[in-house]
Amino acid sequence: MSDHILEQYKRDGFVIIRNLLTENEVQAVQGLRKRIDAEAEDNGFQDFIKGKTRYEFEKIESEEYGVRSTLRAVKNPWWNEEVFREVAGSEKILDIVEKLIGPTIFYHSSKLFFKSARGGRRKPWHQDWAYWDTMNQRQVTVWMAIDEATRENGCIEVIPGSHKNGLIKHHHAEDFMIDEGVIDPDLIVYAIMEPGDVLFFDVMTLHASAANHSDKGRLCCIIDYDSEPKPENSKHGTDTPLRNKEGEVGSLAFS
Repeated sequence: MSDHILEQYKRDGFVIIRNLLTENEVQAVQGLRKRIDAEAEDNGFQDFIKGKTRYEFEKIESEEYGVRSTLRAVKNPWWNEEVFREVAGSEKILDIVEKLIGPTIFYHSSKLFFKSARGGRRKPWHQDWAYWDTMNQRQVTVWMAIDEATRENGCIEVIPGSHKNGLIKHHHAEDFMIDEGVIDPDLIVYAIMEPGDVLFFDVMTLHASAANHSDKGRLCCIIDYDSEPKPENSKHGTDTPLRNKEGEVGSLAFS
């Protein structure tokens, strides 16, 4: 990561690294999603849990496609999906994370998320840190485009510099979200991405994504890293570092 990109991250609270994932990595995650859908079809697309990983599905209804059952999210795929760990926990990802939060890196949480064509719901404006505000703020969210992400299929939207304004009050409504009346639409930057592009953003950065009104689904990998172990009262993360200040990789990296 160049000094210019690092300065952009500090200034804006986010940065996109283009073509960071290889074509093989993108195809591997696409294959993972197809495998999960195939297994779920045999089980009637019912939600299920394997160890620490939860698989969630939804029914989407539209005039074009009728009623469809599809994957919505895999929560904490890190623990049960080796392909996800190999892509999201690769040395090149951790090298950039180290530049952003320091040399000691802990796993916090992860998702494989699919926004279905013609019906994938929106995610209202929020800050990630609001979900776990008792934890250390020195964290980074890594959002990896596995499919093309466009304004039509619900790419990430961000407000540059919003990470400097502190935590905004959130409430439970359509989702866990802020009062969206404070959002100035003229400040929104649309993170349009090609498969393999990776967005890094501060957990205080305001962001959202629109509903998917296109005929193309939007698959992504999301992983959060932090710089300190979880407190005893937190369900998130692990006490074992993936990388310590000496640059050694922890045993949880691919366990």
